[in-house]
Amino acid sequence: MLPDMMNAEFNQHLEALGLKQSDAAILLRVTPRAVRRWQSGEQKIPGTVAELVTVWRQLHAAKIPWGADLESIWYGDDDQIRRHQDHDKALAAVLRRVETRGGPAAPWRINLKEHSATLGPMVVHFYKLLSGSFSLANYRRGDRAPDPHRDQPLIEDAVAEFSAAISKARAESPSQEWDEAAP
Repeated sequence: MLPDMMNAEFNQHLEALGLKQSDAAILLRVTPRAVRRWQSGEQKIPGTVAELVTVWRQLHAAKIPWGADLESIWYGDDDQIRRHQDHDKALAAVLRRVETRGGPAAPWRINLKEHSATLGPMVVHFYKLLSGSFSLANYRRGDRAPDPHRDQPLIEDAVAEFSAAISKARAESPSQEWDEAAP
């Protein structure tokens, strides 16, 4: 459980993310007035909001796209926007777990154009999301039957390595999509 976020910290997160009050309101699915009250300290920042801006800042620092895609925002698809929020939280949690373990146990071969990560006989595939981020698609093993429970740490390592490759590609070619900039 996160400690209560103070308005100064909330404002720092919004500034680091480059979010104006109106943009934050759209992404958080609240009114600009609610964001203004949180910024001024007039109203306590809900834990779910504090968690989201913290996660977004973590992903932003890692140069990983975060937030909902424009189409979902444009059409006011609250369900899809919540799915993006849940995805961002899950991705950040995976990255924290891998970091806590000391990083990936082995080096994965990453192919951003093919949206895949390979380690020996194991291949993990990813979807490119409309938001510019990525999501786990599937995996296969050439040496034995897949066992998602047993393979989870390896899958998480693949996610972390894929994320690092996206971060590197975005740093090298910020104006290009990560899978277009890949060698």
